[in-house]
Amino acid sequence: MTQLQVLTSHLSVLAVVGALYATWLLFNFSRRMTEVTRMAEHYRWFIVGEVFLGVALLGYVLLSNAALVHGPPFLLSPLFALLAFHLPLALGVGISLVVTLIYWGWLVRKL
Repeated sequence: MTQLQVLTSHLSVLAVVGALYATWLLFNFSRRMTEVTRMAEHYRWFIVGEVFLGVALLGYVLLSNAALVHGPPFLLSPLFALLAFHLPLALGVGISLVVTLIYWGWLVRKL
């Protein structure tokens, strides 16, 4: 790894933390909207999305630390990166996107 990659490798954690925070905000807004409009309680799926995003966050920290210290080869394999980071990230964002469209899709249709 170059010196710049070493210095910036942990900055990507902030992007996943930002996605976790945005999901938490959407969870709370959707929960309040459910209480007011008496919609079905789909907002609980945000928790599932947050769990997947949390797994992706832990996976990325593990992957970046393994790359910095030249860790075990199985931690640096593409299969481990797929299972520990990319797949949980895609599932978490996908679930949150679907639930967001269920609750807030009327805003998109108004545009």
